Amino acid sequence: MKAIRYHEHGDADVLTVDDVPTPDPGHDEALVRVHAASVNPIDTYVREGGVSPAGGLPHVGGSDAAGVVEAVGDGVEGVAVGDRVFATGLGLFEDGTYAEYVAAPAASLAPLPDEVSFADGAAAAMAFATAWRGLVNRGGLSVGDTCLIQGGAGGVGHAAVQIADHAGATVVATAGSDRAFVGDLGADGVIDYAGDDVADRIREAAGGEIDVVLETHAAANVTTDLEVLTRGGRIVVLGEEEPITIDPGASMTGKIADADLSFMSIMASRDDQAPILERVGRLLADGTFTVEIEATYPLEAAAEAQRHVLSDGSRGKVVLTVSDAA
Repeated sequence: MKAIRYHEHGDADVLTVDDVPTPDPGHDEALVRVHAASVNPIDTYVREGGVSPAGGLPHVGGSDAAGVVEAVGDGVEGVAVGDRVFATGLGLFEDGTYAEYVAAPAASLAPLPDEVSFADGAAAAMAFATAWRGLVNRGGLSVGDTCLIQGGAGGVGHAAVQIADHAGATVVATAGSDRAFVGDLGADGVIDYAGDDVADRIREAAGGEIDVVLETHAAANVTTDLEVLTRGGRIVVLGEEEPITIDPGASMTGKIADADLSFMSIMASRDDQAPILERVGRLLADGTFTVEIEATYPLEAAAEAQRHVLSDGSRGKVVLTVSDAA
């Protein structure tokens, strides 16, 4: 089979198209023919060496996949040959999903409804699972809360806006030129993140202070987050790569003491993701949720796709199509 691997850490130029043996599913694993795989910033961090894959190098990149089960290993229950599935959180404990086939833990696979394309399933997987875990599992978001989504047009951000709206929260988001897009997703207010009065504009749009913040770039935004946060509010920080500095000014000392700052690694856990994805799949199928795919690339263009996902102003998700069925 064809797979995108790197034999050393480095920039996107280290990615190569290799012919490798198709894996055999082990105990409690299923072999999935990959029809689509999405491209995430975490994939680039692993490639660069910021996170080390457990199996060492060479390594197949990729975290998300959508496809069809081709075979199952011993002990597998609840997953059968021919099932349409999607998954996330792969590619760190084993080879990843930039390949024609992936052997994945069966427990990590969620059913992909017929109404949802493979491309949409792959694009939604990490974005919606991460946003759901951040807002609901970590942030405790509930009906009547006021929520701030920093970076509402991005992959996780555009999923988070929809999840928060579906949960019954008042949703304020920041965005650049894609503010109309974010508003169409369900945000009650969309704020241009540029300018010196961002905190004031967030409070005005929210009609007060914020209960839960989902933060995608804390190094740049944490001071604003604390300014708008209500006492006892929650800030969930996703996969921050840069140092985070908090300036404990006199007016913010109480908020810093009371705030619940939760730092969540995007790929730290995969065991709880399949149940979330099963619900996300149903909500995609009935039209409650939608996933924005900004660009698609063939598998062989994975390096170009990774450069794209790190470009400024990217909107929604980038997907690798591995077969014509995507």
